[in-house]
Amino acid sequence: MSKPPLFSAVFPPDATNSQTKDPWLAVNLSMFFPGLGQWYANKNQKATIWAIAQVILIIVTIWSIFSPNGHVSWGLGGIVALVIVYISNIFDAHWTVYDSRQNNSLEKIPRKQKNPWFAVFANRIMPGLGQFYADKVILGIIFLTISQVSLKMDHFFTNILFLTPLITAIAIYHVYHTFPHQFHPHRHTYRSILALMVGVIFTWGIICNYFPDWFHQKIEFFQIPSESMLPTLAIGDRIFVSQSGNYQAERGDIIVFRTPEKVRQLDPKSGDFFIKRVIAIAGDTIEIRRGKVYLNRQVIQEPYTAELANYEIEFMTVPPKNLFVLGDNRNHSFDSRDWGFLPESYIVGQAYKVYWPLDRVQSLL
Repeated sequence: MSKPPLFSAVFPPDATNSQTKDPWLAVNLSMFFPGLGQWYANKNQKATIWAIAQVILIIVTIWSIFSPNGHVSWGLGGIVALVIVYISNIFDAHWTVYDSRQNNSLEKIPRKQKNPWFAVFANRIMPGLGQFYADKVILGIIFLTISQVSLKMDHFFTNILFLTPLITAIAIYHVYHTFPHQFHPHRHTYRSILALMVGVIFTWGIICNYFPDWFHQKIEFFQIPSESMLPTLAIGDRIFVSQSGNYQAERGDIIVFRTPEKVRQLDPKSGDFFIKRVIAIAGDTIEIRRGKVYLNRQVIQEPYTAELANYEIEFMTVPPKNLFVLGDNRNHSFDSRDWGFLPESYIVGQAYKVYWPLDRVQSLL
């Protein structure tokens, strides 16, 4: 006599019949993007609403936070809204399919009749949980341990950032294909769906892991450490700095640059980065008399300064590939008047926005 199975399994239902669709397949689809689960449930209007709402929120949130004129508070609200919409969409996808089944014996969370799509969902939350759900305890421990170790290693070895999404993809593929399926005429269709899911999960995982490094090559975050740029920038202000290999500094730009060696010689305690305003570029003439800055023999208007300079600088010409930079707080800034011209090669990027604290958010362009 053969032993009874540890649990009974249900195969994902026929995708063409709204009465037999699987709510946990809908959940897995909606985890990719709001509306996909509803689309699977043949609720196209609802799917469109969810998708459009998410797209609009993403655009508004990104613009509000990173655009020079965006309101960061709106962006923070957008992040909260995105999380709410995303989670609500997952619950709605499950409920939409579950409700259409009109089957009182169907479990919302499959415990007695276990479901391979729920196992897939569990592994997307954390690799190994799906194996625990399928009573494969040893494999669950293995996947869970390896995934946690790989997460720790990701922080130290950037060349293995692909490892965590790979483990997740393998765990998902394994738990579905080793699940005790019953024969079903559409099994090949669902295996194709699974293969597509695994590919997308692996690809998206790699993108998410490598995105921060790519992002920091475009935009860097800095915190203001001194009063040298008052009143424009105060101590504690946090700013976005745009980094581009094609950036050409212009007069009036606020730039962040690495500390030149001649600055370290004058002040060994200087930090790694400075932030100043570009006053003159290569080929310009510069002079400061009676507190006023003369650029190419013309007095320039400087509404960003709180007081006139109490020093003078003799007429000089900025050499090629160099800049003349000053702090807005003219009499309390360690800048070009002290250590001379700044080589362009030291530029990190252009400061373009104060993003924190909220009451000081402003464009620096």
